[in-house]
Amino acid sequence: MKFLNITILAFLLLGCDFLEKLPDDMKNDVTVWTSREETESFLYNIYAPIPSPALNTGYGFMGISDEIDFTWNVYPSYNINLGNWNPNSNFQNHWSTFYKAIRASLIFENNVDRNFELSEELIRQYKAESKFLRGYYYWLLIRQYGPVPLIKEERPVSADWNIPRAPFDEIVDYIVTLMDEAQNDLPARWNNTDQNWLGKPDQMVCKAVKAAVLTTAASPQWNGNSDYAGFTNKDGTPLAETTYDVKKWERAVEANREAINFAESSAVNVRLYKNNENGKGETFSPFKSVRQVHLDGWNPEIIWGKSNYSPAGWSVHGSPGPNNLGGIAPTQRIVDAFLMNNGKWISSPESNYIEEGFAESGGEFYKPKNLDEIDDRVEIIEAIKSEDAWGHWPGEWNMYANREPRFYASILYNKRIIPQLPRDVQKRDYYSSPNQQNGYGRVEFYYGGASRKSGSFTFFPRTGYLVLKNISFQSNMRDRIYADANRTLIFIRYANVLLDYIESLNEIDPSHPDIEKYWNAIRERAGVPNIYDVYPEIKGNKDVQREHILRERQIELAFEESFDRYYTMKRRLLAGTEDDGSPYRQYGDGGKMWGMNINAGDPTTNNFEYEGFYERVPFETRVFDKKMYLFPIPQSEIDRNSALVQNPGW
Repeated sequence: MKFLNITILAFLLLGCDFLEKLPDDMKNDVTVWTSREETESFLYNIYAPIPSPALNTGYGFMGISDEIDFTWNVYPSYNINLGNWNPNSNFQNHWSTFYKAIRASLIFENNVDRNFELSEELIRQYKAESKFLRGYYYWLLIRQYGPVPLIKEERPVSADWNIPRAPFDEIVDYIVTLMDEAQNDLPARWNNTDQNWLGKPDQMVCKAVKAAVLTTAASPQWNGNSDYAGFTNKDGTPLAETTYDVKKWERAVEANREAINFAESSAVNVRLYKNNENGKGETFSPFKSVRQVHLDGWNPEIIWGKSNYSPAGWSVHGSPGPNNLGGIAPTQRIVDAFLMNNGKWISSPESNYIEEGFAESGGEFYKPKNLDEIDDRVEIIEAIKSEDAWGHWPGEWNMYANREPRFYASILYNKRIIPQLPRDVQKRDYYSSPNQQNGYGRVEFYYGGASRKSGSFTFFPRTGYLVLKNISFQSNMRDRIYADANRTLIFIRYANVLLDYIESLNEIDPSHPDIEKYWNAIRERAGVPNIYDVYPEIKGNKDVQREHILRERQIELAFEESFDRYYTMKRRLLAGTEDDGSPYRQYGDGGKMWGMNINAGDPTTNNFEYEGFYERVPFETRVFDKKMYLFPIPQSEIDRNSALVQNPGW
């Protein structure tokens, strides 16, 4: 898209040094504020620090959540999970870059009126974009660090920059104000007006960010958390409110409802994505719907994102060896979290879940019913790659049988046919041991298997699983040919807003009909029964419903760039849940993390039917201290700003 191409180009040409030059020497440069091109470049570089996922930083916060293990110890997430980090580690250190962009936004708004090549309407729009970006960067800062210094006005370089942290709620209010002000001069939706500017904020984006901020502010971490009783500035100013206030939840409900009402209005086109509404003449498929929402361009569920995201790194690191670096490994906890196809947890007595043994029959959609598994391999592979065939096959472990569509859309488990391989059966056999080469290409994670070999050029997941979500089945990862070399990177989608809404509403009115309405909208799209048809006894029970809503979040938003699981466990104060020794526990970022027994296998026979692999074993014991609910402020910033206090425990 035009906007994002310009953004990337400007950032590549000018680089981070551009933001280094934003003080008074550039502010007074006549060229910047009299040339439309220069002024717009200044604005585009305020966009530039918006983080994009990168494997060399442990894919953001995903690798330190309880849903993912990164195999490689060269990434920072490895040491963080072992507790080997401190304020000098600089993992995910965006502090300085975000503050440069914040200051740049203030400079921009104070000077853009000088440009007579811009219309008054365009100046108002650009100011609104700048306000949004300032609020968004503050949002990213407080999610990670908690209270931060709040700079609302442009300050000269000669000013005193020893600025103390502002109370958390004050920053929240400021972000909300910026979102409210910004949306006044932005269109309802860019895709309804000028699609060349998709990726810029609009009214829908502002409302969604505001709702997310207020949902976090209402959550236990920032609403009545007694652990922050002594969290103050040097002058004694409290930085966190330790008294519970139900009005914070009411405010979150109001903001989320406003976003939903706006999404449902005629002014915008925001809704849950379904594959039969994509203009391709398809019939509804929950499997295709939950997969393609991440792969199908600027579809109606994407509230905010950016174009030109390359999935190459994710695809290579998430696809199995040989010839890939397969090590983005879901934990057993997230595997266990996915529902059965009857909508129940695997722990429910009537779920029909079977822990051991091999399935005698395949799932309903595992292949087109008129095709033979031996004689019609090419047609079956084509059906798998086109996402018309999915589900467990006969002979796969019962643990993976009869699960919900989101499970099969997200998890590559042992013996499953690898979708992202070429149609060529000989190339598929490259991923199979000699006695199992049948043209399908089934992943072998057990000891001695084709995807379990060690060495300088192959890797394997320590949990016995790899991600499938966000990897196109149409890609050819044998030859590293990507079906979607550029796609939309999603920052916020509509399901995020719906889940925030029902979670917030449950805290103040657990019997409200909107909980059932929007919860079941998500489940219906995912192909699982309505929540109260499955668990009628939970209706109106705030505490029990909360557990089920958090499980729904865990499943629906797994492995996404919003890093929802990491931040939900923090704001809900569940990351510190003690390890009780059970491989089935639901919460806690510390203690034993579990997967399959990848060191079990028989390398002499290379046999899928080796049952020892399918045993829960801990692959890592992680460290989580209470201080880790917040990141430490980088020591370099503490040294630079004498008014800063470090986060508790650091």
